[in-house]
Amino acid sequence: MEIPKSLEIFTPKGLLIMRTTLFFLRRDKNKMATATRNDVVAAVELEISCPICLEDFEEPKCLPNCAHNVCQHCLEGMVRKKKDFIECPECRIESAIPEGGIAAFPKNHLLVRLIERTPGRKEKEAIKEALKTCKVKLEGAETALKEMEDRYDTTRSKAQEIKQKIKSIAENVITKVREHESRILDEIDQKLSQNRNEVTFETHKSNVTELCENATSCIQTIEDIMQNGEVSDLKDLKDALIEELNEFSESLESRKFWANREFTHPFDVSLSNTESVDKFLRDDCSLGNLSITMASDVDLDSATGGEEIPVVSVFSGACFVTPVDVRSIDFSNCGTLIQTVDNLTCGVQNFNPFSVAVARNSGHFVALDEELKHVHIFNEEGEHLKRFRIMYGDLWDIGVSDDNEIVVLNRESNRLLHYDMNGNFKKKFVTPPRQNVKFTSISVDVHGRFVITSGPCYEETREDTEPCILVYHQSGKLSMVFGDEILLSPQKAVFLNGKFFVADSGIESLVVFDKSGNFVKEIAKGCLEHPCSVAADYTHGNLVVCDRGNPAIYIYSQTGEFLHCLQMENIPLQVAFTKNFENLIICFEVDYGKNIQMLTYS
Repeated sequence: MEIPKSLEIFTPKGLLIMRTTLFFLRRDKNKMATATRNDVVAAVELEISCPICLEDFEEPKCLPNCAHNVCQHCLEGMVRKKKDFIECPECRIESAIPEGGIAAFPKNHLLVRLIERTPGRKEKEAIKEALKTCKVKLEGAETALKEMEDRYDTTRSKAQEIKQKIKSIAENVITKVREHESRILDEIDQKLSQNRNEVTFETHKSNVTELCENATSCIQTIEDIMQNGEVSDLKDLKDALIEELNEFSESLESRKFWANREFTHPFDVSLSNTESVDKFLRDDCSLGNLSITMASDVDLDSATGGEEIPVVSVFSGACFVTPVDVRSIDFSNCGTLIQTVDNLTCGVQNFNPFSVAVARNSGHFVALDEELKHVHIFNEEGEHLKRFRIMYGDLWDIGVSDDNEIVVLNRESNRLLHYDMNGNFKKKFVTPPRQNVKFTSISVDVHGRFVITSGPCYEETREDTEPCILVYHQSGKLSMVFGDEILLSPQKAVFLNGKFFVADSGIESLVVFDKSGNFVKEIAKGCLEHPCSVAADYTHGNLVVCDRGNPAIYIYSQTGEFLHCLQMENIPLQVAFTKNFENLIICFEVDYGKNIQMLTYS
């Protein structure tokens, strides 16, 4: 029997509604092969797919003249071009559009039921819906990312523009001040040289000085003759001695007359109209009022699901919260020796570093040798670049300012000495507020302020030296003094996340003060024997403490939680972080003197 190759389906009234191809396998020897499940599924999928959108039919409409089926919405898209009839997308046979429009074409219910009963259809629909949702979310995320990048670029651009404006204003102010300074100084020198010739003054001064010296010598000689000489000699020398004395008297009178007349014309010099400059200095040399508008706490909470996000505002010496990313650190490799810097490695004889500090901009670090009064400069890799000597003072500590200037603390004169990275002296300033304050150590916080400790050392008492913390603005203006009623022997102080942390060897703990200088609490009381230095980790919000009494390096969170301890063979003196806060730079006291070691941190 011949197997049919196609199937045609008609309505009870004889209307052809479907024509499809049948797929059969060949007969085997005993029976006809049946179609496999995969073949049936493939055939069904072919028949339930719209020829236009290639998706499963939605509201399949049967074209009366050819019996092909098309989705209703696909037909409506076609009818916009031709309104009276429609052309079948498969066979091109035209069918007239009923008066009711595309919707009036007969619906193929057989296809609808076939689609509903197609194996895996529900699973496909669920997957399609999930894909659709995921695509929408992906598009939304990409759009949000683009908008975020645009906002970030706009903010950075505005910030850079304002920074450039501030720099330009500052440079103009400095230039104008220097120009005016040079002009009025030249004017003073010019007027002085016109009325008071320096060469003439030096010549006359030299002549008078020489005459006075000769007259003094003559007087002494004659007095010796009168006291020790014979009377007969005096008679013989009388006329000559009197003549010589008279000559000196006449010359001295002449020089006295000249000296009384020379440079007696009035030369009054003063500086007036300095009110605007005085106001400028009283305002901390303010270049303007900076206003930073940020999202409100409500907006931040709604945007981040209620997570706490620190809001930062930094301006003109005020004390603000320092933003840090408080997160856990893996200390499993902490304390691994990376490099040792000593006499041999840096090629410097008698290298005895006592204090160390790091430049945040370049990553270079500087070391102070207080015995030889040398400052050593190293690059990030620990290579010795240069050194220079400070000729005077009792040098106790070292830091690096935000202007990349080396700041050396001179305890003898209570001054901060500023040098550039080439060792050229720049300036000295900062004065203590009271006589019994003696600078002991210095650190530079993230706002560029100088945080200085004052404390008794050696045989000094509290009456000799007042223990306290002093905070100076970059301009040298004293911002605050605190801790005098709490501290005993402060060794080092740092500012982290709105609080001051002071390593006090007398109290044997880290003493915590808020940003206004009010006492908050003590950290590690009973755990530290002689805390001598502390450094702030601005990336993770931790504190690293040197204890020379144990000796050890302790790591605490800013809340006081103990995190890690490194027991040391040698005594640690000072600690600082490298630029990226990944390593520690520590000064050690060793058997043969002192050295610097770079250790891993995180």
